[in-house]
Amino acid sequence: MSHLVVDLAVVLGVAALISVVFQKLGQSTVLGYLFAGLVVGPYIPVPVFADAGRIAALSEFGVVLVMFAVGLEFSIRRLLRVLPVAGFTGLVQVCAMMGLGFGLARALGFTTIEGVFLGACVAISSTMVVAKVFDEHPPEARVRELVFGVLVVQDMAAIVLVAGLTAVAAGSGLSSDMLASTLANLLGLLVALTVTGLLVVPRAIRFIADLGKPETLLVAVVALCFGLAALAESFGYSVALGAFLAGTLVAEAGRTHQIEHVVHPVRDLFAAVFFVSIGMSVDPMLAIEHAGVALIVAVLVVAGQFLTVSAAGILSGNGVRRSITAGLSLGQIGEFAFIIAAIGASAEIVGPFLQPVVVTVAVLTAFTTPLMARVAERVAGTVDRALPKPLQTFASLCESWFEAARRAPAGAKNRSHLRNAGIVITVDAAVIAVIWVVIARWGRQLADMLGTSLGLQGALPMLLITGVGVLLTLPLVVAALRSARRAGQLLAERVFPARSPGALDPGAAPRRAFVVALQSMVMIAVAAPIVLALAPFTGVPGALAGLAMVTVVLGVLFWRSATNLQGHVRAGATAIVDLLGRQMADDPASASLPSVDQLLPGFGATTMVVVPAGAAAAGQTLAGLNVRAATGATIIAISRDGQTISVPSGHEPLVVGDVIALAGAEHAVEAATALLTRATHPVADAATLEQPEPDDPEA
Repeated sequence: MSHLVVDLAVVLGVAALISVVFQKLGQSTVLGYLFAGLVVGPYIPVPVFADAGRIAALSEFGVVLVMFAVGLEFSIRRLLRVLPVAGFTGLVQVCAMMGLGFGLARALGFTTIEGVFLGACVAISSTMVVAKVFDEHPPEARVRELVFGVLVVQDMAAIVLVAGLTAVAAGSGLSSDMLASTLANLLGLLVALTVTGLLVVPRAIRFIADLGKPETLLVAVVALCFGLAALAESFGYSVALGAFLAGTLVAEAGRTHQIEHVVHPVRDLFAAVFFVSIGMSVDPMLAIEHAGVALIVAVLVVAGQFLTVSAAGILSGNGVRRSITAGLSLGQIGEFAFIIAAIGASAEIVGPFLQPVVVTVAVLTAFTTPLMARVAERVAGTVDRALPKPLQTFASLCESWFEAARRAPAGAKNRSHLRNAGIVITVDAAVIAVIWVVIARWGRQLADMLGTSLGLQGALPMLLITGVGVLLTLPLVVAALRSARRAGQLLAERVFPARSPGALDPGAAPRRAFVVALQSMVMIAVAAPIVLALAPFTGVPGALAGLAMVTVVLGVLFWRSATNLQGHVRAGATAIVDLLGRQMADDPASASLPSVDQLLPGFGATTMVVVPAGAAAAGQTLAGLNVRAATGATIIAISRDGQTISVPSGHEPLVVGDVIALAGAEHAVEAATALLTRATHPVADAATLEQPEPDDPEA
């Protein structure tokens, strides 16, 4: 019997048995496949084993088909659909995690290239693990939308990383000259294949699909998939890149669901072989030897994903609860990390320890993700209470601003001004990048020339070169900040139209806060990729210095605007209290807030809720209900027996008949209304949240 047949029988048989056990234990099948690889691999002395070389060759099929499926699901329309909700969050998360991974690797003594590969591995979450966790613990629709939107952005980033790291592995290393040349050649190849493929592939696939023979369609698309993968490899690039390109070309045929139906069983089969081969490549002793490093990296993945996704999500108007739940749900690595690590290992440009570390981290984070998802509500409540009051107010109200901005129509003049601001920011960013690339590439030579001509010694010449770079960069940074502010003003005026000069402008404070938030998003979205790209050449301290400069400026502006917004809310709450008091005195049954948005812009949707008899909220404190953390809405006033409380603190118990004024995004106000009026104890929204201290504020 052929050795290959025996190897396949052993691998698939053991993988099937162990994956069934793991599913019964409520764990991911990917973990089962990895464990099966350990069992049949060469490192554990059990009588069941397979040839690692042959299985590794077969595992290439899994890589090719997984990347083909990713390409099949890719479309510009899908990317544009998720960008308004998750684009900024995904960009910040990928850049930040790559930077953190690179910095940690350098701190642990890894080489620069190993740091780049580790950063890429920890930047991409596992769609398989997230999907399984959400099947077992279904989140609300808006959380799912944000999480899978970020995953789409990550998939696109992963393709770019695979392409770039393939160029690095092809022999160019991180030499700026060679890397630029290799990337240019890669771009030319991709453009040529894409243009040629678009002329031929979609028509051919539609013709074959119309024949109505699923097996013929399967053979055709798999042949194209492996053909482009082999072509990419013949040019010295990864098979994964060619397979992804094949998927995108086939997707243009418009028969995605039909093709997915016939390809997915084959993909799942060889994906299992791929994961088993990853497990076979792990030396348990090497993994134990580097267990400390793996544990540190796992902590970085969980904590880094939580912090970056939460912060970026809140800033981009996704709310505290949704952003924190998303951050905890994405705290793992998976299939793309294995592919990226395999690229480095096959080219022998990373140490043999990287794959065991990556696999160990994947296993650890696959176990922690369900735990994080279960405590997300409690963590959201804790974080919400820990935020300073101005940030609580901003996070609660800005969600409604972003929703209004997405709905508002954009005129041609507005689009033209935004385009001009974008061009200025892009040019400034490109010039800044060029300045620091020149300093990184030729700074030492320039410093030597300067030292020789001026008689300077030691580090002084290099400090002077760096100082010149800073002086050249500062005006460009200031210009970019101004352009970003202008872009923010144009977007903010869609939500808060500017008043004529000299007229009372009640929307000034929320408009200013919205402008600073948008300005911060633009600058971070521009600065993060530049800092990340320069980090391998300028070093971690240099990259951090550049990022710190931008962060400090934006942080000061943001805090000032949030503080002003808090004052606006207090003043607005006082006005609402007066209005509410008059209405309650005249006719309590018809009390409403019909014109708050016109009088006090920035509060979003506002409504009044009466606590009914038998409501679970009656007798509980606002802090105990944790309305803002559970729903995203803010309580701005309470009216009771002719007395009205403006911006209540958290220790007031609610009683039947209380009239509560709510503000926030429309969906948040609706959720808060349901929470305050439901007749049974709201277990999911309140009881599972950590109880705050009695004097913690709520609104």
